[in-house]
Amino acid sequence: MKVVLITSCAVALIGIVSVAFFLDRGALSLEQRANFESPYSTGRGPEDVAVIEQRLSGSGLHPTGLLSDLGVDDHLVRLAAGEVDGATLFSYADAIEALTARSEARGQRLPPPLWDVSTPALLDAGWTVYSLTEALASDEGAIHVNLLSDAYGAFLSTRPDALEGALALLPLARTYVVSLPPEARAERIDHATTDGEATLLIWQALLSGTSRRNPITHRPLWSHGFVGHFSVPHIHQYATGEGLTPSQVWGVGGFDPNFVGAPSNTNQVEHMGISSLLQGVVHVPGAVLSAAEAFEVFVDGEDPDAAAADRALNRAIREVLLLGVEDDPQNIVSALRNVLR
Repeated sequence: MKVVLITSCAVALIGIVSVAFFLDRGALSLEQRANFESPYSTGRGPEDVAVIEQRLSGSGLHPTGLLSDLGVDDHLVRLAAGEVDGATLFSYADAIEALTARSEARGQRLPPPLWDVSTPALLDAGWTVYSLTEALASDEGAIHVNLLSDAYGAFLSTRPDALEGALALLPLARTYVVSLPPEARAERIDHATTDGEATLLIWQALLSGTSRRNPITHRPLWSHGFVGHFSVPHIHQYATGEGLTPSQVWGVGGFDPNFVGAPSNTNQVEHMGISSLLQGVVHVPGAVLSAAEAFEVFVDGEDPDAAAADRALNRAIREVLLLGVEDDPQNIVSALRNVLR
């Protein structure tokens, strides 16, 4: 028995290493707008700073940062250091207000601090919070903002049924994929060759935006880049001001106990998205995922019942979702609901 288990673990390691870094590109694509000139101009005198502070606060930004957002105070420090000018900050406040108005008109308001987060991935992609927010507030950015508003609204309307909320995002992801102009389909460039595969990429980004890590290198198996920040759990965090994990935001409501297995197994929505991406886009064999679950039990001490539930969920993804991934997403949702509930 131990020999079989150790062999399974070895197979898991080989499989995990083989898919490491296969995905390394964000799912959303936005064009930089060059040579933007703001209609505002201002210096950095005390009166100007007071006006800028009031303008940023009025746009809905938090005074000192709610979670990992910058906050008004950070922008004023940048202003004092000459890292940003007043015109840019006025335009930034305008863009945030435009995003709030657009999402409200769409049906679900998105929290202003959501846009105020600067990550290494954002900077590495050549963006700043100022340029990205401006791009999202443009007419070209509407499709992205609409997706986020729709997804967060669907999540709120289905709580606390995690399964129903997660499934509601699948048709939204497909609509988004087929609505993108050809030049904006970044998810197609290297990784997704069909609408179905692209849908899985977007769905997983909305569900959690997270990734499993390679147990050998301890680096992510893939990355959505800065786009991973704009997941439903992150939106909810900034809407509530609570620093919660995706598992805490989603819960496991609606899943049949066979797909949960143990009270400690709380990340089934996150697991469902990752499993769908690994099996449906990276084409990791089910046997490799099963071996990976055995590895986690053997090495990390995971609850065997939780591992069995994860294997059952992997199997349902493979036998139900992936077989119909190119079909009408509403049909896929119905089929998954029948199996997982």
